[in-house]
Amino acid sequence: MLTIDALQFSVPTRERFEEWRKGEIDAVHVTVAIWEDSTETLREIGKWQARLAENTDLITLARTMDDVHQAQRTNRTAVILGFQNSTPFEADLDLVEGFHEAGVRIAQLTYNTMNAAGSGCWEDPHNGLSRTYGVNLIREMNAAGMVVDVSHSNERTCFDALDASSKPVAITHANPIDAVGANVELAVRNKSLPLLTALAQQGGVIGLSMYPRIAPNGINCSLDDFCDMVEWTVENIGIDHVGFGSDFYIGHADEEVLWWRQGRWSRTSMIPLTGYQPFPEWFGQSTGFPRVLDGLRARGFGETDLAKVAGANWDRLFRANWG
Repeated sequence: MLTIDALQFSVPTRERFEEWRKGEIDAVHVTVAIWEDSTETLREIGKWQARLAENTDLITLARTMDDVHQAQRTNRTAVILGFQNSTPFEADLDLVEGFHEAGVRIAQLTYNTMNAAGSGCWEDPHNGLSRTYGVNLIREMNAAGMVVDVSHSNERTCFDALDASSKPVAITHANPIDAVGANVELAVRNKSLPLLTALAQQGGVIGLSMYPRIAPNGINCSLDDFCDMVEWTVENIGIDHVGFGSDFYIGHADEEVLWWRQGRWSRTSMIPLTGYQPFPEWFGQSTGFPRVLDGLRARGFGETDLAKVAGANWDRLFRANWG
């Protein structure tokens, strides 16, 4: 069974890579940029190349799904490079193919705020995808073989992206607001059932997250709570459109996390947030995927359906985009 975590952003150390192996994770989508420009992003990609060379017994770069399956056969974890914003493209379509050549395979259109491509989830809900750059960026990503990710986009931008993309769109890390409710700290990040239904109809996949700020019951999210949400999502949009995207992070200093929240454009976070929220004990430090799969087995999920949620759905979506 292939297991894919469609988003993590921990400080990348050997300890983390060892945890991936303990969690039997065959591929992880890692973040190489949020607010960085093209030069800063290339520098981070260079650092990842060094990490990959230094830890060849644990990790390997994924440019194709064949690379992911080869990693699984050799008991390693495939690293999928991605952006949580389109900032590194600098509104220059030529940079899409350039970053694809450098190994980037997934890019979010927006990270919470508005940019040249579209609107994030903290913006006016009426603002959507840019009809000029945003639409052309998606076309360029489709052509290059890069997954369009709308995890942090507002709903209007998400719907617009589904209309603009000729290939399946991803929500790599979010949860259904209809199942979680509006009381969790970052409910604005979660997605409505109409949007998830449209995503499924277009062939997309949502990666359900253990992140306490968006998970059912927040910091008190139990394994049963999480499995309830998986069941709800499967029942409402279909087994072929559900995966995992933990959004796990650890190791960043407070000032780094503050940088994610406000960048250079605000003196304070747009949404008041409490301090660091630890991930659920049952998930551990990304070692808990076998526990989650066992929890779903106990709910009656058969092995074929488990395999889809664990990684086969991402396999299909990534192949559809990467070729």
